[in-house]
Parts: sequence; C-alpha cells; structure tokens
Amino acid sequence: MKKWIFVCCLICLFTPFRAQAQKIILHFPHFAGHQYDWKIFQGEKEVSVQSGKISKDGAVTCTMPDLYRDYRGMTRWLLKSGGGLDMIYTGRGFSVECLSDKPGPENIIYTGNPENDFLTGRHRRQQTILDKLGAVNHLLQVYPAKEALHQTALKEQESLRLQFEQTQADRSKSPLYAARFAEIVDLTRGIADKVYENRSDHIRYFNDYVTQTLNFDDLYTSGHWAQVLHNWLMMNIRSQDGDTAFQKRLDSALARMTQDKILGAFGQTAIPFLVQKGKDEVLPVIAEHMNLRPDSMAALSNTTRQMLSSFKILAGKKAPDLIFKAPVSTQTGKKSADVIIETDNLGADYTILLFYKGSCHLCEDSLITLANRYKSLARQHVRVIAVSGDDNPQAFEKKLKYHQWPDNFCDFTGMDGVNFNNYAVMGIPTLYLLDKKGIILKKSAMADEIIELIH
Repeated sequence: MKKWIFVCCLICLFTPFRAQAQKIILHFPHFAGHQYDWKIFQGEKEVSVQSGKISKDGAVTCTMPDLYRDYRGMTRWLLKSGGGLDMIYTGRGFSVECLSDKPGPENIIYTGNPENDFLTGRHRRQQTILDKLGAVNHLLQVYPAKEALHQTALKEQESLRLQFEQTQADRSKSPLYAARFAEIVDLTRGIADKVYENRSDHIRYFNDYVTQTLNFDDLYTSGHWAQVLHNWLMMNIRSQDGDTAFQKRLDSALARMTQDKILGAFGQTAIPFLVQKGKDEVLPVIAEHMNLRPDSMAALSNTTRQMLSSFKILAGKKAPDLIFKAPVSTQTGKKSADVIIETDNLGADYTILLFYKGSCHLCEDSLITLANRYKSLARQHVRVIAVSGDDNPQAFEKKLKYHQWPDNFCDFTGMDGVNFNNYAVMGIPTLYLLDKKGIILKKSAMADEIIELIH
C-alpha cells in the first residue's frame, strides 16, 4: 500500500474558504478496518487533527476541529499500515472515493472539488511544454546551425517559451490556493516564471519571489516550509552580493510575516540553519523583528532562543584564549599538561580557527579545503588551529590524515567543552578568522569564504 501515496499536485481538492469547518467523506472499501491519521502542516510540524479506524463499509468522515477551522492548506490522510493521500483543505466539504484495492490517480474520484481540475490541468500543460522544450533543446544540440531543422527548432523553442511564460502568468492571476501551492511546488522543483538563459537570472528570480512575493501563510501550511526556506537562505549565503544585501532581504521578508506564529516558525527554522552555516552576523535582523513581537519569540525552543542570543562574538572583538584540559590529544601525540593558547600572541599575520568533529561530513570538506591550501596559507604567514569536538579517540584519529598543520587539539569534552562555549559554536563546521592581534575578523561555516579574505 505504500505505493499509493500520491504527489499532492495530482490529487488535491481546492475550494473557496468558509469560516465553518466542513466534512470530508472518504470511501475506500478495500481498506476497511485500517487505522488512519489525518494531519495538517504548520511550518515544519505535522499536527494530527483526527485519528481512527475505517468503518466496515470503508467509510471515513474527517472533520476539521474548531481549533483549526480557519485552516487553509495541505492535509495528509495516512493509513498507519502504509499509503495515503495528500489533500488541500480550504473550509468546504467534498468527497473522495476509490473502489480499487490499488488506488491511483486514474481510479480516485473526487466530488465537490471543482478546483482540482485547475491544478491537475495546469500541471499537465506545464509539464507538456517543458517536455517539448527538452526535446527541442536536444535537436538544437544535435543539428548544426546551418541546417533547416535547426532553424525550425529555434522557432519552436521561442514559441514554447512564450507558451510557458503565459501559462505561469495566468496562474499568478488566480486567487485560488491551488495556484499558490503550485507556485510553491515550482520553487522546490527549480521551475521559474520563464525560461532564463543566464543561471544568475534564474536564481535572482527565486530570491526575489521569496523576498517580495511569496505568501508565508500559504507556505506555512504547504508541507514545503523547510525546503523552500533552506533553499532561499542558501541562495543568500552563497550570493556574491554579501551580508548587507542578505540582511536587507531578510528584513523585507520578515516585515511581510504579519502573524506571530509565522514569524516564530521562521525563526525556529532559520536560526539553527544560519548558525550551522556560520552566519551569526545576520541574526540581529531576526532578533530585531522578534523582540518587537514577544509571542513570536515564545514559539522558539530554548536551544534556538539561546542561539539567537549567541551572536555576542562578532567581528571586531578579541577572540577568547583557547584552553584545553589535560590530557590533550594533538597531531603528534598526547600532552599530560593543560594547553593554553593566548589569542593575542599567535605569532601569525592571520589565524584560522576550525571547530569540527570527526563524524561530520561537512567538516571533512573544510578539512580537505584547508589541507589543499595549507602550503599557500603558510607562505602568507597564516596559522591554522583545529579544535576537535570529538569525545573519543577513535573519532579524533579518524581525521588526522587531513591535517597538514601542527595545531590540532582535542581534550574529549565534546561540543560542551569550554572552547565551543566561549566561541558560541552551536553548529559545525565553524571557522573564525583572526588578525595578528587576535581580533575576530569573520565567522563562517565555509573554509573558502574565510580563505578569500586573506590577502
């Protein structure tokens, strides 16, 4: 039965909103007696709003509880034995029937769902155009420009691009939740409003759409909350526009989150992600909005709230001294005495501090990058100090082969150790760049970003 869980854009119902919750009648006679859960989406959370057993005649009545009667978005009806349906609820009742023991889009019948035709029909048109574009692009690669077929394909390509652009534009005018959900799904699939020749223009469209247009209330109930936000945050982390532009985009997006629960859910998703990526410098923008809305701050977990207040170590401050309690494992062996490294006496023009763990795959990328660049860094009088968050010798020794530098320390206190706490490291890898006086110049999760700052 697990095979009959369907993609929501093929099976959803969309209807005009009503204040009073209505019933959804499902009839699946071949699954009589099976236990089920009916869930809604709130940010990253799935909330169960009804559970029960399918009756002997295969009937189920789902009624939205009063607490969620204003809900507008995706719901998920799941059999505990496997299988289920994703359906959009907008406050009006409808029915779903399947008389087959092998449910599929061709044998699931909806009644009272006029907007389902909009979603499935539009998806079919869009995919047909994209498939044809793929075939035409292949022809353009195969046939030389001087051949007639190449010229014919060029004309067809232009026609298909115009058709695609018109299809996307028509959708944007629709007031239906189906249209908003389809736009969100396109974000997850990398499909823009038109076909862009330049990849940077393609990315800029998505960045602008989330920053200026996306309805975060609709995203909150879509089931795609974390994926869309993580993609958007990474666009800005990797952008060449820098942190100032990122902060402006964050400010614009946050200003459009009018509900406290939406702002709180954004903080719960974005803050740990940004900390993990070493982007603490943009956290004050989030804190500024959330401090003005206490109810949104209350939605954060204790750990996330702690992260939000952890940007006390910022550029321009002296880095705390590094303290390793004996016994300390190093690149060459164990030391029986405590090791203290004073950051105002590092003896280098620049120092890169790397906080990592042996079991961390992303940390391995940073280790490899530093190892490949270390000879060049050393010639520029750059010191590299690696601080391990491992709590057992095996994990620490696993990554020793990458270290081309002598300063590699582990006192097996894990990520709760004094250095991780003093440097407010809550995600790994975390890298700091210090100047010759031990002043912090930059914090990042990417070794390349740190290295690029060294002149």
